Amino acid sequence: MFTNNINNKSYIVLIVLTLTVFFKNFYNEILQNYLNNPNFFQTFFSDFYLIYAGAEILSKNINPYEEWIKLHNSPFFNPPLVFNFFKFLANYNYLIVAKYWLIILILTFFLIPIIIFKIFKIHPKYCYIFLLSFGGISLNVFFTGNLSIVLNLLFALSIFFLSRKEYHYFYLILSALCLIKFPYLIFFGIPFLIKNLEKKLFINTFFYLLLITLIYLLSFYSNPEIFNSWINSLKFSENIGDSGDFGRGLFRIIDNIFFSEIYLNNFIYIIISGFLFLFLIFLFKNSKILNNEKNKNLAIAFSIIFLTMLLPRLKSYDVLITIPCLFFIIENLEFKISQSLNLIFKFILFLALFCWTSPYAPICLYLILFFILSSDLKYNFIEKK
Repeated sequence: MFTNNINNKSYIVLIVLTLTVFFKNFYNEILQNYLNNPNFFQTFFSDFYLIYAGAEILSKNINPYEEWIKLHNSPFFNPPLVFNFFKFLANYNYLIVAKYWLIILILTFFLIPIIIFKIFKIHPKYCYIFLLSFGGISLNVFFTGNLSIVLNLLFALSIFFLSRKEYHYFYLILSALCLIKFPYLIFFGIPFLIKNLEKKLFINTFFYLLLITLIYLLSFYSNPEIFNSWINSLKFSENIGDSGDFGRGLFRIIDNIFFSEIYLNNFIYIIISGFLFLFLIFLFKNSKILNNEKNKNLAIAFSIIFLTMLLPRLKSYDVLITIPCLFFIIENLEFKISQSLNLIFKFILFLALFCWTSPYAPICLYLILFFILSSDLKYNFIEKK
């Protein structure tokens, strides 16, 4: 399968380059930042500690958003529902909680690629690509202990049910994810891309979006002060991190190119992402590859990476779910060119997947595949299986 797509010499070169990049990143990003850090317990699971700290403050009936800004001049971005859910953790010492969280994350970390590979019928022996891709980005995410690792597992489960046409389980899990991280709303677009635009599809989408809205409203009315503090804390995203906590997604690109006013950039983001989503619907309905029932899994993989591409904040943990999708797509793409050129092109794409370590590497690779598939509508250069 994988080894059949590139010749032996290229395969060896790819392995050497991948391992070189991986171990270089492991030394710089993990060994130096975590394992060799005298403040290990302040950096290890740093993202999860914020959830623990917020839940601990809330358990004392104190507004965690205002309190954390006073103490550290830094905001919480997690919604009140998350802190309420984890409030029971305040009864335990953080080190004990962190040990159990470590066990949960180890299981989760291995289950994500296993579930996605099962959907795409890829042999589990290739799960190592989850560890090595983009210079080992998944390990960096693991050491933060970010809640999104677990959310990625739930999202993988929702995609599993979607692939089995058990749509209500897909919608239920996705709705739960939206209550924790509302950007997951964008993935309600997946059925619009891979299914026929039927009345039932619109009804289901409307029903679950209404359900999410009602739960958010209940959260607001149960404690308006804390809910409003959370909304206000989101405004701090433009002032922290690497020129703002915009990740390396579409909004970050717009912010770098267009206006300094965030409200204007919000408007431009909505216009561009809306236009791209409409084009994606057109693309999926007219592509001879994605319209073929035999290529249903390929359509699912493309829909995940293209909608991830539209996320306003593309963070490293958002990339995890797309790694198996990218591998599956590159593995199955065949072009109407000579076999040697096909092998070279696949080698370049695999090289980008494994060794490209720029913060913008994931979204650039998504865009490359987007332009390849879009261009095929006119030039018909992809083999139709």
